[in-house]
Amino acid sequence: MGPLCSLPLMTVLALLLAGSIVEAAGPQLLPTRDVDITYDVTRPQQPKIRERVRWLAGEHLERVDGPDKSATIIDRNAHEITLLTPKSRSYRKLDGAARRPLEPEPEASLTRGGEAVVAGLHCTDWSWTEDVETHTVCATPDGVLLRLVVDGHTVIEARSVSYGRQGADLFQVPPDYAPALAPEGGPAD
Repeated sequence: MGPLCSLPLMTVLALLLAGSIVEAAGPQLLPTRDVDITYDVTRPQQPKIRERVRWLAGEHLERVDGPDKSATIIDRNAHEITLLTPKSRSYRKLDGAARRPLEPEPEASLTRGGEAVVAGLHCTDWSWTEDVETHTVCATPDGVLLRLVVDGHTVIEARSVSYGRQGADLFQVPPDYAPALAPEGGPAD
């Protein structure tokens, strides 16, 4: 006798329906626990670059470190993006942070695809069409994006994933950074 057989029928039905509702709603696309991911990023007519993305999951904070030493901090709760420029020790805050390009519009219809293993982790493909492009993300059950494919071309692919506590200071503007001036000469924030 399996473990579900010892449960009351209504409990089993509720568990099965809950699973269907979660799957019908689509994938988890934000990490539910702290994680450090290294990605290869390929853009049209540009050389492949490597980016490091760290998540402070409980605070909905994401930090993206690019190959040029610049960093971007995305605060999902405040809808704010902070650009850090180490060369000039400056930062610039942009309000109204939109969704990430690898996330579907809220009204998008997602289709579940196959399973894959990327960077040693299992993920499920989810596809949607945006404008005329087909986007497919392969995400882990706990919301880590492992791959993004747009119209058959791999744009982002994880190379390594390391779960573990991320320091909150990584997601703050360093104390010795000053606000950058906007191009028109006014304050940036």
